[in-house]
Amino acid sequence: MIDNYQEDRDKKIVNRTSSTNIGLELLSIVSSYDLGYINYKNAIKLISKVINTVNSLSKWNGHLYNWYNTKTLEPLNPRYISSVDSGNFIGYLYVLREFLIENKNKQDIKSLINNITELINNTDFSYLYNPKTKLLSVGFDLENNKLTDSYYDFLASEARQASLVAIAKKDIPVKHWNNLSRTLTSLNKFKGLVSWSGTAFEYLMPNLNLQMYKGSLLDEASQFAIMSQIEYVKKLGLPWGISESAFNLKDLNNNYQYKAFGIPWLGFKRGLENDFVISPYSTFLSLEYARKLAINNLKKLESEGLLGKFGFYESVDYTKSRLKKEEEKIVVKTYMAHHQGLIMLSINNYLNDNIIRKRFNKNPEIEAVNILLEERMPRNTIITNEKKEKLSKFTDGKVRKLCRKKNRK
Repeated sequence: MIDNYQEDRDKKIVNRTSSTNIGLELLSIVSSYDLGYINYKNAIKLISKVINTVNSLSKWNGHLYNWYNTKTLEPLNPRYISSVDSGNFIGYLYVLREFLIENKNKQDIKSLINNITELINNTDFSYLYNPKTKLLSVGFDLENNKLTDSYYDFLASEARQASLVAIAKKDIPVKHWNNLSRTLTSLNKFKGLVSWSGTAFEYLMPNLNLQMYKGSLLDEASQFAIMSQIEYVKKLGLPWGISESAFNLKDLNNNYQYKAFGIPWLGFKRGLENDFVISPYSTFLSLEYARKLAINNLKKLESEGLLGKFGFYESVDYTKSRLKKEEEKIVVKTYMAHHQGLIMLSINNYLNDNIIRKRFNKNPEIEAVNILLEERMPRNTIITNEKKEKLSKFTDGKVRKLCRKKNRK
């Protein structure tokens, strides 16, 4: 599966893919079967082809490289192992294996199940873990043969799945989980976890697989994040849903650029108030918690011109500094494979009673560590007292202050 398709680029596709893309490709096939778009025979045929290709790819301590050329199947330089992408891929393999197990009587797929189990077991996360910091590094740099000196240290992080999977596999110790930051912030008398970038991706993406316990710290954090997303645009009259995405800036080859956008009071990263980019996949990730609001928001996004030939476009950019004088917005007419995959999984979970999540959690090794996800909001809390940043003026005076200077305790 290619990484992206861009409508207004001469070369509409790019010949690269990532381990996250591959994992989402596999679960999109499963979801296509669950939703009735393909039959079981075709699903197995497609899954087998992808797994056979994965078997042929060069790896590092069982990990897929971050990027591969889709024509030559060689890793792209600089060669790198991403902790998040590896965690995603192995997490999705757990789901895939359970899908095959529950259908094993339909045809002889024992060898395929064994193949997937071998891929899971061979991927060793201990090489991505720093025992001194008790954290997962962002990744391993093969060109310099060392761990990157930057770490995932928030519980509200896209790396949450990688952490749980690595613990479940016994590649890293359980104490790593306790070392993740649980810094809180507050809004409208509610409390929630702080993340690095304040994106929907950090809070909601891991939830596609991970068990969510009602009233748990992560459950409360997810609801708080969605409330913050909606509150942030309440007075703008615009759609909500801010996360990492492509936006209205291109390089010399006409490729849209990509970065994290988030809610200022949710993220430690500075400058989040300077951009206003809305991505549809963020809304799909919110379906579990805000069904009616999410569906209404998708209708609003459609009215803003975001529904294209192959589904919802990547994003819409309202950032005034990137618009011409007469423009109010620019629709970023590209399709990112991993975001389309997340949309597919979100729809499948929503329509089929969290079927992806249930499969993930049927794996005995995952079930054994789920107690970590039951953690409750602490009674005695320290809430960050940093001043909340206000929005910049993106559109002709529409924007007002959306939050107060201080957090309420």
